[in-house]
Amino acid sequence: MLESAAKRHPSQHALAFGPFKLLRAERLLLDDGVPVRLGGRALDLLTALVERAGEVVSREELDACVWPKTIVEETSLRAHISALRKALGDGHAGARYIINQPGRGYCFVAPVSRVPVQDQDVPREPSAEAPRGLPVRLTRMIGRDEVVPKLASQLESRRFVTIVGPGGIGKTTVSLAVAEACSGRYADGVYFIDLAPVAHDRLVPNAMAFGFGLSPPEDDIVACLSSALRNKKVLAVLDNCEHVVDAVVPLVEQLLKLSPGLHVLATSREPLRAEGEWLHRLPALGMPAADERITACQALAYPAVQLFVDRALSAVDGFELSDEDAPLVGQLCHRLDGNPLAIELAAARVDLFGVRGLARQLDAHVLQLKGQRSVVARHKSLGVMLDWSYELLTDQERSILRQLSIFKGRFTLDAALELVRTVGADESLTPDRVFDCIMDLADKSLAISDAGGDTVCFRLLELARTYALERLVSTGEHAIVAARHAELVLALMRRASLAWPAAATKRQWLAEYGWAVEDIRSALAWAFSQQGSPYIGSSLVATVWPLAMQMNPFEDSEAIERALKAVATLPDTPPELEISLHIGSAAFRLLRRGRAGEALSVALQLAEQSGEARLEADVLMGLTVDALASGSYERATANAERLQSAARRSREPLTMLVADRFAAQACHFAGDHGRARALAERVLSHPMPRGWLGPAGMIDHSVSMRIVLSRSLWLEGLADEAAIMVEQALDHAMADSPSALCQALSLAACPVALWRGDTPAAERWITRLEEEYSNHAMKGGWSPAAAGMPWRRVLEAQAQPLESRRREVIAEEAANTLQLDHLISAHAAFVTRDAATRAGNGGGGWCAPEILRARGEMILRGRSSGASVAAESLFQRARAMARQQGALAWELRAVTSLAALWRDLGRGSESLAALEPVVARFTEGFTTADLRAAAALLETLRTA
Repeated sequence: MLESAAKRHPSQHALAFGPFKLLRAERLLLDDGVPVRLGGRALDLLTALVERAGEVVSREELDACVWPKTIVEETSLRAHISALRKALGDGHAGARYIINQPGRGYCFVAPVSRVPVQDQDVPREPSAEAPRGLPVRLTRMIGRDEVVPKLASQLESRRFVTIVGPGGIGKTTVSLAVAEACSGRYADGVYFIDLAPVAHDRLVPNAMAFGFGLSPPEDDIVACLSSALRNKKVLAVLDNCEHVVDAVVPLVEQLLKLSPGLHVLATSREPLRAEGEWLHRLPALGMPAADERITACQALAYPAVQLFVDRALSAVDGFELSDEDAPLVGQLCHRLDGNPLAIELAAARVDLFGVRGLARQLDAHVLQLKGQRSVVARHKSLGVMLDWSYELLTDQERSILRQLSIFKGRFTLDAALELVRTVGADESLTPDRVFDCIMDLADKSLAISDAGGDTVCFRLLELARTYALERLVSTGEHAIVAARHAELVLALMRRASLAWPAAATKRQWLAEYGWAVEDIRSALAWAFSQQGSPYIGSSLVATVWPLAMQMNPFEDSEAIERALKAVATLPDTPPELEISLHIGSAAFRLLRRGRAGEALSVALQLAEQSGEARLEADVLMGLTVDALASGSYERATANAERLQSAARRSREPLTMLVADRFAAQACHFAGDHGRARALAERVLSHPMPRGWLGPAGMIDHSVSMRIVLSRSLWLEGLADEAAIMVEQALDHAMADSPSALCQALSLAACPVALWRGDTPAAERWITRLEEEYSNHAMKGGWSPAAAGMPWRRVLEAQAQPLESRRREVIAEEAANTLQLDHLISAHAAFVTRDAATRAGNGGGGWCAPEILRARGEMILRGRSSGASVAAESLFQRARAMARQQGALAWELRAVTSLAALWRDLGRGSESLAALEPVVARFTEGFTTADLRAAAALLETLRTA
């Protein structure tokens, strides 16, 4: 069994073969001293094979080496081997490196020697790994060596450069090379954003935000982007802008004005005509004149001929350009106008026709590119070239190409296999045959493979996809393929929903399923069209909405409402489908408006009619969240109790555990801190997956329960343990998601720091919360104000006393009771008469004792007649209520206020008798502001 290269002791020698040197310790492959960019998996495969050169290494051994403790499909290994062969130029000029032994494995056949590693072998600047955000190029760029440094220099001085040229001219290749060349100048990263899959102008801001690693917000996306980029040195490569130019231009202009460190490199078939744009028209590859009689050596001085020969070598082992064929190749390149895509398409067929046969085939097709042409004319000429290339494919390859065109962007190999095998009736289309056809399409430059990760993805070139989609329609196949595509997407999303709770990380889950976002939108568009299936569309919406925070699959916020209307017209709609859609509608209303009771009431009625306890539990989870978000703590407790009852009736262990999770949150906010802590600890003691993905179930239980515990611990007088639990909650939240981090900061880190009186920590956490919220626009169950407003207002009040009217305005700004309660808990100045009345009537829940105490302090500051009597009554009620809740922290505050009042009234002995035993009950947290204040008051009382 092979050992992982990462576990070996670093070698002092390089492994040399051909023009290459493999530096294992540095994880670096050099080609004549120039680093070769390889994905991590490909580099591990190469290391494993080279270390055992001449031996056949089985698939099982390679899997164990490269994918330890992971089960992968055989197609993944084959795809990585194919990518590795391309990077090595396997087969070029007779060079052979990796061969396949059918049924046995792979063998590295080139001679390998050990040579000392020289200092000059290790580059001073890292270049072996792809700069962040850039796809790995598997073939070398030809004929653009001079333009790359020129563009890099222009980009540095001009900030906004657009590479302009017809389709297939190599704009993307050049933009990637420029980005690689100057990536070291951008401290905060280089981001490649492909706009080709974006179907509508309105989706451009979402695509930009997603490309920068931000979660697309619902409201002001531009503000989110500008905030994230304002103080960053970043290069954004915007590829394929021509079809969304009206949306790209104003967005880029605004971001460049607001973000001085942002530089933009765009590609388009036409100028964007934007303010500050600097154009670079990418010319055709250099080529000999059409009638020039040249030798092979002379012809190879031209980049177009170099490209033709390089790609022909991929099709024919040992291909060599002869003197006789050199003029023909020159003519062929000239007829193709030096267009790299067209040249690659032609060279890929050398194996079928030879050079002379290719020349004759070109004679039978009109591919003349005449002088000045409009974009439409250039597209038509490339369409002719694609038509010619299409006719050269086998029947199976043509059929597969047409069917794959239904995918909007990337697609996995498994998805392609499932689509192709179920649409057609060709029994010879075995999985291996489909795989071979897809790899052939990639070899012929009609598709691109991305073998950089565990999940192998492909993408049709945009021109090829558009052309193939037109063919799909013209052959009458579109209806059946679109229907099967929608069914496939629905099945995929059902698997994604089941896989979500058990996923190790969200990053891993998104790598597996996130590619399907554009296909979800495409499937929904078809399903709700006249030719579509409302049932499939509604089922897809019901399956996808819980994952919306992870994928943003909807083009607009009306998808769920549209699905609900469609369901109403269907006969015999399954109750689970309609209930799920009502829950989804409620969830989105909760995110946008903070309330969702009406939709959930309808869902609950349907669930009760169905007699399914699990469905009733799903709705009650949403009702519990809705009650908590509005500060209706008693209603939340009642809903949580009904939820636990329904969960027990369902007899599903996961549902019962998730019900305990919601009950822990409801108990805490209702003021039953001991039971809340017991429930939270019980949930954490089970290896429970994420579970339900409702309005408050977006974050992992390891985060939500630690939020509850940190708050409960502080309220119970264990301030130091609470601080430790906050750190744990933040650690788990950072591993989970931005939304989890926002909730951990907003509900645990910020309030606990303020309650402890640790202003520096509070300032740090509040600033971090505002940054996270701005970057990711996480709504969760909170409005924008809920994430940062309360805590920043508290710091303002601490720094400078607020006027009475200002306090009232801030209290009115609170989106709901829950927000106002948090404000009051952190600063007594925000208490209102209505809040005190509510708390006195039993509606204050977790912070009712503090609301009453704060109201008493405000009455004392007013110095009105009878203030002392009224304040004393409120302090006594607060102390009794805190004892009943087991909230030692609130009890300390209430007794401290009461003792200070009695001292001022000359009742020092009563003050001492009241305060001393409460302080004695504390076993930790002696540096907190409350205990320091109580200790100082005790010292004064004892001295007196």
